[in-house]
Amino acid sequence: MNQSLIYEPNLSWPASLRCGFHQTSTGGTALAEVRHSGPLRVQKLFHDQDLAHCYVLHPPGGMVSGDDLDCRFHVYPNARVLITTPASGKLYRSRGSGSLQTATATVEVDDGGMCAYLPQDTIVFNGANGELETNVSLSSLATYFGWEHTIFGRSAGALPFMTGQLSQRLTVYRDHQLLYRDLLKIDAEVLKSRSGLGGMTSLASALLILPAGAQESDALVESCRLSLKAFQGISGVTAIRDGLISIRLLSTRAEGTRIALEQLWSPVGEHLMARKVENPRIWRT
Repeated sequence: MNQSLIYEPNLSWPASLRCGFHQTSTGGTALAEVRHSGPLRVQKLFHDQDLAHCYVLHPPGGMVSGDDLDCRFHVYPNARVLITTPASGKLYRSRGSGSLQTATATVEVDDGGMCAYLPQDTIVFNGANGELETNVSLSSLATYFGWEHTIFGRSAGALPFMTGQLSQRLTVYRDHQLLYRDLLKIDAEVLKSRSGLGGMTSLASALLILPAGAQESDALVESCRLSLKAFQGISGVTAIRDGLISIRLLSTRAEGTRIALEQLWSPVGEHLMARKVENPRIWRT
């Protein structure tokens, strides 16, 4: 009896990206090292004076079961870069097997370097099973500002988040010593619980870390709170210690959270760069 071969396609689509940012002889920042595999790319840098804007592209636009994205960014001494994405990321409904959709970002910043890791929001579809992880390694004289904005369900299409789960982890080391760790695990029950998100579907967390010994937290906290004054949701800005500031936003309107985050970059960026800063042009498209 003849037997035909059954073709079973690889249902996962892993991708990786490695970027190294160096200070140039003129004081700017250049993308001096880049390697990639799978559907991850980086555009040519845009520049706001001595601050480079780097856009990370994931052409599929969303992740299904088995997909694994791994991005690694190294900011060398005195380089300064803002890393963002051109559009929302998406975690689609998981297959029946329940296999994960995972995305990991690793950021390393050397002395005198500054990294603002500010990706646009991630939409978690009903039935998704995702893990998002960010690992940050700083030297004592490095600066970092990063945020995560997660949207559960799609209110515009009346497609609420009813099943599934998301795990988010953020770990920060300074000089190889643990400085900060945050872990969130959210499912439909946590989303609707009064002790969880209280039914609010737009959640954002930001973290600002200044060089060791910095004593500028009070002024920055007040600037951030003033920037969020018009935000129609729940917000909090806390100096955990000098030079370590945590910011949380929770609302029912994803667009309002997105605008609040973009506006937050102005006072933070102005402080970090000691001048006025521009928002990435991709945020306006």
